[in-house]
Amino acid sequence: MKNVSFKLFNDRTFSDCLINFSGHEQCEPGHSFGPAVRPCYIIHYIVSGKGKFLCDNTEYELGANKAFLIEPNAMTFYRADFEDPWHYLWIGFKGEKVAEILERMGINYKNPILSGKKENLMKITEEILSTDSSGLKEELKRQSLLFDFLSSLCPDTMYSKSISQSTELKNNNYLVRAIEFIQNNFYHSIGVNDVSSHLGISRNYLFTLFKNSMGHSPSEYLTYCKLNRACHLLDDSALSVENVAYSCGYDSLSVFSKAFKHKYGLTPSAYRKLKHENDTMSDLEFNRFIKRMDKE
Repeated sequence: MKNVSFKLFNDRTFSDCLINFSGHEQCEPGHSFGPAVRPCYIIHYIVSGKGKFLCDNTEYELGANKAFLIEPNAMTFYRADFEDPWHYLWIGFKGEKVAEILERMGINYKNPILSGKKENLMKITEEILSTDSSGLKEELKRQSLLFDFLSSLCPDTMYSKSISQSTELKNNNYLVRAIEFIQNNFYHSIGVNDVSSHLGISRNYLFTLFKNSMGHSPSEYLTYCKLNRACHLLDDSALSVENVAYSCGYDSLSVFSKAFKHKYGLTPSAYRKLKHENDTMSDLEFNRFIKRMDKE
């Protein structure tokens, strides 16, 4: 790689998630940027070296194979180490579905750090930089590479924040199987007893596994899966609230509405109405607004 390589793109076909720019740089000692805000999402991936990243009043000391997320209009600052400056690559992107994609990956300004494999991400970045703006074919190729980039950084499960911090999970086959079973079957009105029976272990042992490794009970995780899916259906589908409830594994509308209101502070109908009334609000702003009402 050269010391600095950078390209801007003007892709417009994919409004849900599209690439703005990409590049890589071997930074000079102490090289810094900010404090400043950026107009789009940016992920920096550290190939080698180290440095500091400041976001939401939290300072992170980061080295090779780590990545950090910058959100639009979020004040951030980052600086390469003076003795071992980082060599990083980056990708800038935006779109109507980016906030949702990143939420499902488990990253945001409160939890902005990811891990990935150097070889994969270096290769993808070089391929992006080899494209041009000659037409749709090149734009389609870049779109594919953008999703490859995000996929290479995406944790293996939807409950990524807790799971990525748990070394016990990686070593516990029962817990992995429990999570997979819940993710694949939560919409079938399963309960915790169904999970423990599927694994052939007691309900108490399953509870202990979850609490020790994830800090949540299996019942809380099951509810998370259901309500996370419910939010997506309320946002992006024309299903009635009752049909959303049944699609997410609830046997009755009243039980669904009670669970939804307990978590978000408003009913599913009110959530959908608020979302539509604030259609000019960015997904990021709306998600933050809803999270302020989260009772957890």
